Amino acid sequence: MFSKLRDLFKPKVVYKVVEVSKPRPSYRWDQNTKDAVSTLAAHPGFVALTERLALAKAQLETTIKQTRHKDLQTVEFLQSGVFWSEWLQEQVAKATTKGSTRTYLDPYEEELKAFKELDSRIERVGME
Repeated sequence: MFSKLRDLFKPKVVYKVVEVSKPRPSYRWDQNTKDAVSTLAAHPGFVALTERLALAKAQLETTIKQTRHKDLQTVEFLQSGVFWSEWLQEQVAKATTKGSTRTYLDPYEEELKAFKELDSRIERVGME
């Protein structure tokens, strides 16, 4: 009996196949790209666009909180707008701040570098 109930409430997996007209190019973030993107934070036009995005998010939040909605679909649409606005702001902030340009360092290489630094500070006496 419980197995039948469990099967009733089992989530269904749905796959959606999306056709892409042509392959997208792979953009690697080399140092030149990182430097170029990091300068956007000081560009007046870019700042204006990010402020407009923040204003749009605030307007959506206000609409959700202060307006009576005719159906749940409208609320879901507004909530999606808030979510994606916030996500986009986070992505832009990560890309334009200097902290996001840190490159990955292999843990072994990092330990080896630290070991060599400590080893170079040791004063050896009587060794040839």
